[in-house]
Amino acid sequence: MKILDELKLRVRAASGPGGMADYFHILLMEGGLKKVVEIVDSRPELLADLLPIVGNPDASMNVSLGASAVFERYARKEPLRVLVMKLGKLSEHADARVRADACHYLGLSGSQLARSFLEPRLQDDSTDVREIAADGLAELGE
Repeated sequence: MKILDELKLRVRAASGPGGMADYFHILLMEGGLKKVVEIVDSRPELLADLLPIVGNPDASMNVSLGASAVFERYARKEPLRVLVMKLGKLSEHADARVRADACHYLGLSGSQLARSFLEPRLQDDSTDVREIAADGLAELGE
């Protein structure tokens, strides 16, 4: 990414809601996981700006995997625990991939509040969602 393009993206990201989510999406699409990690590590509250990627069933695989890598860095840590309610909402999404990812992160959260979102997913139409919800509950039981 050219320096001028990155500066434009940073200005856009700082200028309004959804800007950081867009910036993270572009960085991850271009293989910039390291940069996203650096940004979130410096401001952990920005982990929430990865939620639009989780909630986007059309996000590319490398963008989804990059977001997942960042969420997994925060397993059992406060920046992920504070997102339990928002992840819980995503666990009810119409798309099974979104529900599965949300369940995975709920299990990683370490928050017992996540149980109230994972337990209903044990009856999900999707086998993958049911399995990931069960794994998440098992992780919370550790």
